[in-house]
Order: sequence, then structure tokens, then C-alpha cells
Amino acid sequence: MTTTGQDSEDRAAKMYPDTDPSTPSPTVLAGDLKASSLKSRIRDFSIGPTLSSLPYSILRTPSKNLPIYQTTKSGGSKHITTIRKIQGDLTELATAVRQALGMEEYMTDPRGRKKANVVINRTTKHVIIRGWRGAEIKRWAEVSGF
Repeated sequence: MTTTGQDSEDRAAKMYPDTDPSTPSPTVLAGDLKASSLKSRIRDFSIGPTLSSLPYSILRTPSKNLPIYQTTKSGGSKHITTIRKIQGDLTELATAVRQALGMEEYMTDPRGRKKANVVINRTTKHVIIRGWRGAEIKRWAEVSGF
């Protein structure tokens, strides 16, 4: 039996089978700026649109990690994944994440109520996704050039 985190990693591997999660992301160190421009490095690495053409960006943490966090609520029965440090159009990012994960816009709970799978908190500028989706979102963000 696989763990919940392993399921997310398996789904992430199926999303982008040609990429290796251990492949370094296209970050540029201060010394590398002389060798080539950041735009050309991202353009070569990215499968989708270039980073500059997107209306949003996900900034990395001071330790160069992606700000994507998995948490539990309601005594461990509610699993959520949060994307932080977002600049730009939150709605476009939420739509792109939903499409990359193959999620529907809404789900219906056991009582028949519609609940959004991807929610935007405009006060904190966070995008919140239902479920353990950290590995998938990190893989998508790295492939997208963040």
C-alpha cells in the first residue's frame, strides 16, 4: 500500500514523464548571469509558454525552494495544498493549476453542496487546492520554469 505523499508523486510522474524531479530547476546563480541570459535558459527548459509571457509568477523562498505546502485541517480529515508567494493574476494561476492537474472546477460533497477544488485567498494572495497535490504542483511549476 502506498502512502498519500507517494500517490501525489506517482501522479506527478505521470503528468510529465520526460522530466526528472531531481533535475535542477532553471534558477540562475549570480555567477551564471554572464554565461547566458535568464530568458534563454528558461525558454530552453520550459515545455509550455515562456515565463515572461505568463500573467503570473511564483517566487521562490530564500532557500530556493518552491513555496508549495501541504497541510491538514479538521483533525486530519481535510487535506489541502497551498501555493504562496504569487505575483500577478491569481485567477489565471488557479485556472492553469486546475487544468494541469485535470481537476474539475467544482466537486459535490456528500450533502450535495458544490465546493470549489481550487480557491483563491485574495487577502493573503494564496491559491488553495483540495487534496495532497504538492508533488504534482511542484513538478508542474518546475516544468513551467518557476
